[in-house]
Amino acid sequence: MTGLEGVVPTSDDDAAPIAMLNRVAALLDVFGGRQAPTLAEITRHSNVPRSSAHRILQSLVQLGWIERQGAGYALGSKLFELGCQAKRLHRVPEAALPVMADLHRRTGLTAHLSVLAGTHVLHIERFGIWPSTGKCWQVGFKQPVEQSAAGRALLAQMDESAWPELRYAVSSPYGVRNRAELGRHLTAVRARGGVAVDVEGCEPGVTVVAAPISLNEGGNRFALSLCGPAKSTRIEPVAAAVHSAAWAICHSVSDVPRNGARQARAAHRAVTPAMVHRLGETTVAAAGGGR
Repeated sequence: MTGLEGVVPTSDDDAAPIAMLNRVAALLDVFGGRQAPTLAEITRHSNVPRSSAHRILQSLVQLGWIERQGAGYALGSKLFELGCQAKRLHRVPEAALPVMADLHRRTGLTAHLSVLAGTHVLHIERFGIWPSTGKCWQVGFKQPVEQSAAGRALLAQMDESAWPELRYAVSSPYGVRNRAELGRHLTAVRARGGVAVDVEGCEPGVTVVAAPISLNEGGNRFALSLCGPAKSTRIEPVAAAVHSAAWAICHSVSDVPRNGARQARAAHRAVTPAMVHRLGETTVAAAGGGR
């Protein structure tokens, strides 16, 4: 007997395996944002009974989906392998990487590629080391769609009937608290030609400027963003750089004539650190670069 066979009850009723899958999903959700949680932590956050959680985790360890890490558990190599395969299926990340690297090098700001994932945006690529605090900025972590610039850039181009259920859970005094505030933000996004700006809404001291990559590849929605210190980042040149870079990625994936893509790349390459930072302020570039 292997896999989950020993923990899924034998029943003619489809409800039993569905309930078990829901428990497995609840356990896996606990690993989002937590490093090597213990059985007690997993039980508490998943609301799955301890004995059931332990039994399911043991089966997931056998499958390679979960690994033991000291007294806790961590996501296994099998899930990592599946995640890498899923990312390779999409042309957007492949097309975005060289543009992001060049954008980061030329502006000194941190570039993120994010994808809509339910009620959040998930960061799947990043170039830059700032901000170094806060896991929400790291690859593999999420931010609420209505609170983030990337999320609002995507919401602004979607029909409201297709929106996920928004929670309006703020983590900053400048966060979006209700539908009316979100509506004002989205009006501003559309007025900027689709570019969203978040000033300290996700985290104090951080400004983020994002643009949608206007494709719907495989049902996924992607956004490109740049983030930097709120005190020194100049919105207008950053917005122009992000917009043109997103346009270049979009046209690269869409196989639009090369001269259009070249024009977009030339536009964002014209942006320099001096243009995107206010004189006399600390810059991201001064803090170092790298992916």
